[in-house]
Amino acid sequence: MIKYLFFALVGLALLLSACSDTETCQDLVNMADISLDLKIVRLEQTFFQLKSRDQIKKLLADHPQFAEEYMHRSRLPSDTIPVDQIFSLINEPYMDTVYQDVQAKFRDITQLKEAFEQAFKHIKFYYPDFKPPKIYTVITGLGAYFGSDLYVSRDLIVVSLEFFLGTGARYRPPVEQLPDYVWRRYHPQSIVPTCMLVLSNAFNQTDLLDKSILAEMIYFGKSYYFVEKMMPCLPDSILTGYTAEELANINNAENRNYLWNHFIHKQVLFSTREESKRIYLNERPYVAEINNKVPGRIGRWFGWRIVQKYMERNPKVSLPELMANPMPANFQSIRLSGRLSVGMSRRQV
Repeated sequence: MIKYLFFALVGLALLLSACSDTETCQDLVNMADISLDLKIVRLEQTFFQLKSRDQIKKLLADHPQFAEEYMHRSRLPSDTIPVDQIFSLINEPYMDTVYQDVQAKFRDITQLKEAFEQAFKHIKFYYPDFKPPKIYTVITGLGAYFGSDLYVSRDLIVVSLEFFLGTGARYRPPVEQLPDYVWRRYHPQSIVPTCMLVLSNAFNQTDLLDKSILAEMIYFGKSYYFVEKMMPCLPDSILTGYTAEELANINNAENRNYLWNHFIHKQVLFSTREESKRIYLNERPYVAEINNKVPGRIGRWFGWRIVQKYMERNPKVSLPELMANPMPANFQSIRLSGRLSVGMSRRQV
């Protein structure tokens, strides 16, 4: 049985409580010399101007990256399948209403474009060889005809705009596919942060042999920290997907200590059980095993707070160094010793 020292518990509680909940927004990156030529291709506008399958076929020929990587044209039994999918979409009567709603909400995408530009410039600051992916916007019939809400790779981003009209949209995915506690996060301001979160995977190294919950907490924590650095003025509520009430509850010092006490006494950190990962890391309305005030994905949030404090106490560690290290030394010592190192919370810079 793993033995935990009481002062180690207190030490990490102090570590977490030392993180500020309302830090002033500061963008310390000098992007004056970083230039980008970014264009967002509004394919949904082109879709609804097309009248025939031949026109759709030409559209896909004009955008081969979209056709191949997103529509999977060459991997399908017939290259007419994506043509038929788009043709069915634009000829569905209710899709005209969806299209009008999307155009009303996203008539001007200047802010969206600027948010992508700023985030990409931040990535390029830390990773000079980074080349921004091409960006398309589309309508997919809420994924009923093809695609999904977002597609993100190193080379291509596709945004299905009708997913991001907000909770007041007249159409939404079925609740069993996208529960309300997830659906509330689908709004225009969440598009770029979500893309950055997915893009972080390209830089976030992990040890595939370490199956512990702690390893996954640190992995998610590094992903959140990556987004925080790419979008330094992003509200925590958008980054985490938690409501203001949920953030207030888990940021409360007493509640934080209570949560960490649960992690310690239930020996959560070093568990490799998939059921435990589902409980503490996956999407859930709340973590019933703790109480109904603790939101799902709480392990990811704790991982983020630990990574934040680690970087505060190790200012010489660059973001690329953090992302390239599956388990930084202080975290590794936790895993090897079977307890939380006091040095983790008391180390002097």
